[in-house]
Amino acid sequence: MNEIATITKSSIIEYGKNSELSQLTEGDCLRSDAKKLSPIKNLNCIMNEVNKLTTHFQNVDKDAFFRKYGRLVEIARVEVLSPAVRALVHFWDPDYRCFSFGNIDLCPTIEEYGMLTEFPNNLYQIYLPLRSNKIIPELSKLLRISNLEKFLEKNATGLKWRMLEIELEKKSGLEKERLIALGIFGLVLFPSQTGVVSLEAAAAYVEYENTQINLVAAILAETILTLNHCRRTGKGAMKCCTQLLYIWMVNYIETKKLVFNNFWWFTQRPLKLVEEEE
Repeated sequence: MNEIATITKSSIIEYGKNSELSQLTEGDCLRSDAKKLSPIKNLNCIMNEVNKLTTHFQNVDKDAFFRKYGRLVEIARVEVLSPAVRALVHFWDPDYRCFSFGNIDLCPTIEEYGMLTEFPNNLYQIYLPLRSNKIIPELSKLLRISNLEKFLEKNATGLKWRMLEIELEKKSGLEKERLIALGIFGLVLFPSQTGVVSLEAAAAYVEYENTQINLVAAILAETILTLNHCRRTGKGAMKCCTQLLYIWMVNYIETKKLVFNNFWWFTQRPLKLVEEEE
């Protein structure tokens, strides 16, 4: 594990040096010509129904849950205006990987997403996904659910949430907390399709439980990859945490109305706290 992490870290440093050298010798790359990009015609935000899931939060130790999982439940409860997110995608520059508003460029950062999620550990750790053949056995051990293979979709790419929800009704204590967290990981942080917890999301959850790795970088990476795909093709599904993207977007909207009081747990704009810490 350490050897792999070292190799990955070295490759990142090498990539950074090569990128800087290219910029110095060749200059900035040309921005994408919006006229050449496909018009956005069919873009869907994957929004899973989580109201029933978050009601189970009333029966767990809220302080202990926050110390372990950060603001998962609050993020899951955010009501997203899908048309606003779809409109935002029009401003995404797939070459520069940022939103371009005239001569102003904006992009979510690890530090900003770290402030929004409040995961308890180091933001800059390298996340190494679990091997696919270990996901179900490890998850079954954590949740204490036998025959978890029966919960798999026909194509075996994810777990049916409606079946996991039945187990959630039966569970209590630590196992109930873990199932709530798994549900938010699969339905909110790393959504794939409605009502399904993908194996990739399950792997991220297992890794979080076993190593307490901070997943902010992975969440942000999925967001950027999704934005790139949707903007280039002009269609597709937003397979990323639209709740966090929506909160980030609203943070930069100037309005006389205190919109954050409608859905957030801070008394001031959350990303302003990042600036104050700097």
